[in-house]
Amino acid sequence: MPPKIAPVTSNMEKKTAYQIQMERFKRAKAGGFHLEAIFILYALIEDRLSAFLFHAGIANATREKITRNSKVRPLLDSTLKVLNAKQPSIRNVSAKIKLIKELLEWSTDYTVNEPALNYLDILYKQINRTAGRDQMIDTLTRIEGWCAIRNELVHALLNKKVEEQEKVLQELVEEGESCNRSLQNFVKSFKVRNTLRKTFNIQ
Repeated sequence: MPPKIAPVTSNMEKKTAYQIQMERFKRAKAGGFHLEAIFILYALIEDRLSAFLFHAGIANATREKITRNSKVRPLLDSTLKVLNAKQPSIRNVSAKIKLIKELLEWSTDYTVNEPALNYLDILYKQINRTAGRDQMIDTLTRIEGWCAIRNELVHALLNKKVEEQEKVLQELVEEGESCNRSLQNFVKSFKVRNTLRKTFNIQ
């Protein structure tokens, strides 16, 4: 079995990895290496979905599981149906999207208590002052469609007519780049003045 690639351990390493992969994406797109560009876009999208769940205080420190924080988890369990599963997962893109979509839908109906003291009140305020919030459910739906086509190609590449693949691959790169840009801007705005993890000591 090949050696496992070491994960990044600091914000600086994360920034470097991001910059390198973005340069690689640009070269792949310019050179017509659409499969490589799509592979990188998928990783970028998954990373931003994970970042949102982390900064929302929903994911734990490793970003692989739902937090067990005693001030947060009971409120999440009682609010989000997707967490009713015996072992709710946020390991794949579809699970992340499902959770975030339900959270955004919740944020349109929730009535905040003043002064905002509990986790849900502060989370609600953070979401509703985030730029691009109203378009994000549509973006997530687009990402679901993008992933479905991407998966179909990846898992049946040799069973698809080659002459029809190139156009689809080009369109996938364009759509994936657009979705990633929208998602990235949303998460960047969501992080501004976000104190959820610190306020509730979410590990």
